[in-house]
Amino acid sequence: MESLLTRLQSALADRYAIERELGRGGMATVWLARDVRHDRPVAIKVLHPELAGAIGVDRFIREVRLAAGLLHPNIVPILDSGVLHPPEGPALPWYAMAYLQGETLRARLSRDQQLPIEEALRITAAVADALQAAHRQGIIHRDIKPDNIFLSNGQVYVIDFGIAKALIETGSARLTSTGLAIGTPAYMSPEQASAGRVDERSDQYSLATVLYEMLTGEPPFSGSTAQAIMARRLAEPARPVRSVRPTVSAPVEGAVLQALERVPADRFPDVTSFAAALRGDRVPGARARSQAMRRITVGAGLVVVAVVGWLFFAQNRGAKAHPADPEVKALYDRGKRAYDRRTPGGTLEAIAEFKSAIGRDSGYTLAWAGLVGSYARALERGFVIPGETHDSVLVLAVAAADRMLVSDSTSAAAWTAQAHLVRLVDPTDVGPSLRAVQKALELDSTMAEAWHFLAMDRAESGDYEGAMAAWRRSVRVNPKYKQGAGFMSIAHYWHRSYDSAAVWADSALALDANDYQARSVAGYAATERGDTVRSAAEFAAARRLSSEVELSNALAGSALAQARAGRGAEARAMLRTADSIGAAYLPLPLHTAVYVAQAHAALGDIEGALSWLARYQPRRDLHFQLHLRCDPPFDPIKGSERFQSLLTLPAPPPGQGC
Repeated sequence: MESLLTRLQSALADRYAIERELGRGGMATVWLARDVRHDRPVAIKVLHPELAGAIGVDRFIREVRLAAGLLHPNIVPILDSGVLHPPEGPALPWYAMAYLQGETLRARLSRDQQLPIEEALRITAAVADALQAAHRQGIIHRDIKPDNIFLSNGQVYVIDFGIAKALIETGSARLTSTGLAIGTPAYMSPEQASAGRVDERSDQYSLATVLYEMLTGEPPFSGSTAQAIMARRLAEPARPVRSVRPTVSAPVEGAVLQALERVPADRFPDVTSFAAALRGDRVPGARARSQAMRRITVGAGLVVVAVVGWLFFAQNRGAKAHPADPEVKALYDRGKRAYDRRTPGGTLEAIAEFKSAIGRDSGYTLAWAGLVGSYARALERGFVIPGETHDSVLVLAVAAADRMLVSDSTSAAAWTAQAHLVRLVDPTDVGPSLRAVQKALELDSTMAEAWHFLAMDRAESGDYEGAMAAWRRSVRVNPKYKQGAGFMSIAHYWHRSYDSAAVWADSALALDANDYQARSVAGYAATERGDTVRSAAEFAAARRLSSEVELSNALAGSALAQARAGRGAEARAMLRTADSIGAAYLPLPLHTAVYVAQAHAALGDIEGALSWLARYQPRRDLHFQLHLRCDPPFDPIKGSERFQSLLTLPAPPPGQGC
């Protein structure tokens, strides 16, 4: 930061005397300076170079100057702005604000966790006043969070007004490509998190989230990743405030929960109405709520939500699915057949067909569920969707899931698709998926795919026998469910019951001899049975059926088979190609990391195997951990200290797992 300080001092010497660095955030570095013209302290924020390089600087400065027109006693004003032009690298926008003595609300919460109720309401009222003033001028903050609320000598101030808007509108696409995100996941409204239309009610949602944290000590939705937070926000309502802090009044709890509604139209019409409801004033559109109406009870697979929602479900449980005209149904059926192929090409075809069905009938929930499942399949397997990044596909999937559940929250297919998606949103936590799949099975216990995801959840939780029972149920309710047969083979393979694994692999092939997964599981079962001729033939068939990243996986399987057969030269040649293909994918797909590592291990290249495994993130991904613990090709290297360091979950008791 020496060079930045020097540049600041040189470029701004006629206006500001730069004194010292105050701190750094995700967006900018903050410097304390003295305004030499007016002899007053100011805080100067300089955007980080990587952020500055991703946006249109001139447009950014124009937006900042518009925000500088905000005058309100609870808004820290922007006093000045400009651009630094370093000899190398991007131009660096900066802006100066009034400097205040005090601390952010984040610092206060870090120290005290929960605030006195009256103080929390006073802070919220002040922020609401500031927001309403900005909203009247058409400015939405978009990043209300404790870090942007400043407490100084008993006064409350909102900082960085308009900055998030400036960043979004000047470079959203380029920001996505750099991996930078605008807004803080725990405080973002659902529509902002899913890249939907944002208006004043988004700030209301964020302010309610801040108040919830001031009252309870934590935001209403949390998770280990931004995607996990997003999934919880879309899948379930916030826990009632009074279940954590009973001294909060019912009107305050009701106001907070209404402002946290997923659908903007269900919130208050503006932040002034929200603030009035917190005071106990009668507000048009406000709804009385009780703790009982919002309690979430999880037991025996049942998630009970708001009483009104439960009554709707009870009345419509036996209702027929949304009717579709024959052409829409035909589009859906074509999409489902393409999805069931489990290939990159089939997934792209499925997305196109489901989108066409939705284009003709936007209320057709099955098509929305198919679209969500297809996006989830692409994320899960590392399939490329032209024009989209991994992160943008996730955003599309979450937005489609939101629309799907709004269309029909009593659809078992919708909850099954939701279970599929949230497994990928936060692969380190099985809870959201388990709740969604249990909801699906309560609605329709004959849905084979729901039983499959229940089995996956159980296996990843360490309940291997429960997983086997659920996969067995999936093929019992639908004997033609080829993925169920395939995973029955995999489950027996994990249990080292290779003869049974081969029988189930043959069952999957009998359902569809052109199925890539069936060929692969047959190849792995044959490999462990020592049938090198069969394993080589099955992996060769899998190669012919595969493309893109799946070709890398099939080649790795072939290399494993050749290595077991003692044909090291052929195995190494295949593995070099698999390495080359797999390394081109970012982020590295889970199954590619696993299967390529197994082939390296079979050739005695322990360092190569561990290197591939170490590249996969997140390490705590439950499905990744399942493969590490259960896949037989890892048995020869499980004693390695480095392999053991990759394991993040305790081993199951003897006889209870793989």
